[in-house]
Amino acid sequence: MSMTLLAPRWVWCPEGGLRENHAVLVGADGAILDVLPDGTAIDARRIDLPGSLLLPGLINLHNHAMSGPMFRGLADDIAPGDLPGHIVFSLLMPMGDLAAEIMTEAEVGDAAEMALLEGLRCGMTTVLDVYRLQQAPFIARARGLGLRSYSCPYLFSTPGLDMAPDGTPLYRPEGSADPGFDAIVRLIEAHDEGPRGRTRVGFGPHGPDSCTPDLLRRVEAKAREMDTIVSIHAAQNLHEVEIVRQRHGKAPMEHLRDLGLLREGVVLAHAMYATDDELELARAGGAAIASCPLAFARSGRFVPLARFEASGVRLGIGTDGVTLDMVQELRTASIFAKVQSAAPHGLSAPRVLRAATRDAALALGRPDLGVVAPGARADLIAIDLSSSRYQPVWDPLKAFVTNGSAADLSLVMVEGRELLRDGRVTVADERAVTRRGAAAIERVWQEALRRGRIPRSVAERAGRAAPAHA
Repeated sequence: MSMTLLAPRWVWCPEGGLRENHAVLVGADGAILDVLPDGTAIDARRIDLPGSLLLPGLINLHNHAMSGPMFRGLADDIAPGDLPGHIVFSLLMPMGDLAAEIMTEAEVGDAAEMALLEGLRCGMTTVLDVYRLQQAPFIARARGLGLRSYSCPYLFSTPGLDMAPDGTPLYRPEGSADPGFDAIVRLIEAHDEGPRGRTRVGFGPHGPDSCTPDLLRRVEAKAREMDTIVSIHAAQNLHEVEIVRQRHGKAPMEHLRDLGLLREGVVLAHAMYATDDELELARAGGAAIASCPLAFARSGRFVPLARFEASGVRLGIGTDGVTLDMVQELRTASIFAKVQSAAPHGLSAPRVLRAATRDAALALGRPDLGVVAPGARADLIAIDLSSSRYQPVWDPLKAFVTNGSAADLSLVMVEGRELLRDGRVTVADERAVTRRGAAAIERVWQEALRRGRIPRSVAERAGRAAPAHA
């Protein structure tokens, strides 16, 4: 690959700020060589991006790629009486178990690739994904698309989270299932490319309620030994908070701190019900919180983004699989913070963009990501601000966060390689992938209807009924 010169109208870097009419020179090795006020004399392949804003690629710090297509529409507008209990335990987990049971490796890969294409189209250059071990074909599909991925397969100390008759989660005896620890170690050995690699594999213990202290201690020790990351749900629902207090006499974050899991290299998903004291523990320990505002908004709850921001904890943004549209997720995060703080400057455009770029990169231990500066990896996106949606442009960052649409992305680049150019994905046949991925998910839906896993009221509102042979 020869050198490439990117010539946008604006360049933004969380560290260097906003610059107009500067060019970015990318080397043959996929690193940024320079940011220049004038690139006309440079002998390089040139990509002109008139009217575009160039910024670091967006980092999705918490996602379940299989959940995006699996629950699209299925988990929305849930009415009273539809589910016997919490949506996680009465719909999401059982459907995930079914998918893991019946989907072939090819089907898993097709569904995951379809979801990843959605993320790529929305400016996502890096994704941290949490999934069941059976969904490990995700790794090859992300690599094939050229995306930067962090895979954190689930670990459970129980063989499943079912529902008790009263609608609460049913935790089977701890230690009654093989948690898959050794299988994850083998995945790391087979696929992880090391601290500066594009493909990384870590550990995804589900939560402090569904993993024993012994398992979490093993995860902590092995993750340090193998120099990889840990992603864990923490304080994500009140059932978890109650269970951890009953078993261990402390709050979830206190429990994780005592197990060594409030530190750099640990990503805490959601922290929805963390107290201010718990947020301070996370901040002091160096752990990051991945907040997914749309996932909770779908169930009628605000994520406490203003509290996260006030605490000073390292904050990243994720999509949780509801949608892989990081542009929409950033706008939602910014609006939520403004409403909660009653202040129009809450999670301003530069601040929320920093959360999805530089701060998320540091949470992953990657100081060479999330910036547009010499020496950084050339994971970059450009959005065309020339249409009526944005014009006239007073401030390109505010235009992007307030009005931005992923449909206006003109470039997505990872390690200097163009994955999307002029609105077209260059690394896959989108229609073919989407056709296969949709068919794979439709088969799961049909089997779920046949087995009665989808509530009748939810199915009827969608005009669906169980197959005649059910």
